[in-house]
Amino acid sequence: MEVDNVHLRVLVDKERNRVVYAEAGKDFIDVLFSFLTLPLGTIARLVAKKSNIEPVKFGSISSLHQSVSDLDQQYLTNQTCKEMLLNPRNSMEPYCHKLKLNIDDTEPMQYFLCLNRDCRRNSGCLLSTFKNQICYCGEILSMEVFPNCLNLEDGFVKENATFIICDDLYVMPNVFGASLQLLQKLGVDSVDAIEEQTVVDLLKLSLISKAPLTDFICKNQSFDNSNLKNILIGDMPSDEARQMSVKVTLRKSNEQILFVEAEDDFIDFVFSLLTFPLGGVLHMLQGFSSLSCVDNLYKGLSELSSDMFLVSEGLKDKLTKPLIATQYELNNQILSIDATSLPMNYCHSYYNHRYQRYVTELTKEIVYLNYNRLVKKNLYDLN
Repeated sequence: MEVDNVHLRVLVDKERNRVVYAEAGKDFIDVLFSFLTLPLGTIARLVAKKSNIEPVKFGSISSLHQSVSDLDQQYLTNQTCKEMLLNPRNSMEPYCHKLKLNIDDTEPMQYFLCLNRDCRRNSGCLLSTFKNQICYCGEILSMEVFPNCLNLEDGFVKENATFIICDDLYVMPNVFGASLQLLQKLGVDSVDAIEEQTVVDLLKLSLISKAPLTDFICKNQSFDNSNLKNILIGDMPSDEARQMSVKVTLRKSNEQILFVEAEDDFIDFVFSLLTFPLGGVLHMLQGFSSLSCVDNLYKGLSELSSDMFLVSEGLKDKLTKPLIATQYELNNQILSIDATSLPMNYCHSYYNHRYQRYVTELTKEIVYLNYNRLVKKNLYDLN
């Protein structure tokens, strides 16, 4: 099977053995910006895999992800909840679907109806995005249907736009003179000392290195991973009307928290952190965390002109303030992050004379045909 590669031009200062900057077009910038859409649980899962760089820990998020994986089923509402936490969906999935290199290997959203055709035709249909939930007729929702009119966006930035990426992942438009100004700023006077190389993936190094381009291109065997040693939470807005009680056990000598005893509402809250998109967390932290390169990526996107460089209006807000995927929100969430709204779907069932069987389709528009029954339903959460 042919593997897609994403290419960019990298300018390397050979004397100092460091990357000066990289020049890239749509394909690579789309990949970088997609990092901000990834749920924290997905990042923890991806960076734990073996690749050309050794597996890394995404701070306490990796520990949280592992604890959910190890948790016995009896402590969760159902198996679906565990799958939701270990493989949280990306609310920006329609934008990431067509990326030339989509590093998110989470299964795309699926839609399931009741196996009982009479149930669908006579009493309306429940539509679940999770397989094997129970319909109100008692049957299992396991018949997959496919929306026939999804409007999939083509990535994030415009086709002909080009950008400069600094060693710390700050992204800026490649306007006239920008390359020369950056060379002068960094003390590189001669372009003769520059060579071109190809890069594919930077996710791990964006989390663990302060100079990810240099460490990747120059194939450094060791790097400064101080980014992950102390993740700063900072002041985050919360809903003061919603409170939770926990019992904390401290070591008196240094006031270190040993462990916390809590009810299900607090555990739900902690587990929900795995579903938060990285960009949404940065928005709550006002763009400042201890992950300096991710902060720089977020800052570069925030300062980018939407009209000139992004594919659609309002996309910058979706990238800098990404929401939790639909049906993943908590009723008692104390942090100020919302979920995407449930889309309206129309379930259209009819008898297909060509194939001599009943067919059920999902559409975004009402379809009226003779002898066909149309049932209008919202996506239904069967938790």
